Amino acid sequence: MNYSEVINPDNWIGAFYELSIEFHPVGDNMRLNDALVSLQKSKFFNGIWKERQDFQAHSISLPIKIEDDSVNHFYGTLFISDGNTLPCAITIIRIDGESDWLDISIPQAIFEQIYPYKYPLTKELNPWLNKVDEIFIKIAENIYNQSSFVLAMIGEEISGDTNQENITAEYLEKTTCILPIHLQNRLEVQEKGEELSNRLRLF
Repeated sequence: MNYSEVINPDNWIGAFYELSIEFHPVGDNMRLNDALVSLQKSKFFNGIWKERQDFQAHSISLPIKIEDDSVNHFYGTLFISDGNTLPCAITIIRIDGESDWLDISIPQAIFEQIYPYKYPLTKELNPWLNKVDEIFIKIAENIYNQSSFVLAMIGEEISGDTNQENITAEYLEKTTCILPIHLQNRLEVQEKGEELSNRLRLF
């Protein structure tokens, strides 16, 4: 991944493949900044940059100030275990009266350049996508270890698809999710899925 690939606007058009993490209740700046610190320290990630043009420059200084009802955009790259490096957007979304969200979003335009991409974006048609999920899951585990969240979801344009208040056990059957123990108990799925660290479960 070089500078011209990261700043090329053609590589950022279209849909995104995302890790979307919900923090509830809303308004805990320390919790969000702890999550950003965890992301910044991850061996699978490089960044966090304010603009795409800051690629491989110095990362932003943490902590950041997060205003009420705001959206903050940053950028970085992800190191996939298959040897590829993918650009990503990092978005902090604060929805007053609801939740804070941390989204890590990979533009699908870059998938089309690097992988034998087939649409729809399913793992059956695109088995390489498992490697992307693998990194998203590890990042989510690392973040939870430093800053506990209430829900994490992985998928195409998954941001805003549901939340910890409205999610159902049926939703887990069609979407990749990571649940902490309290949400597992509420949905009565604590014996299902795959066990991760810190009593998290992958569905």
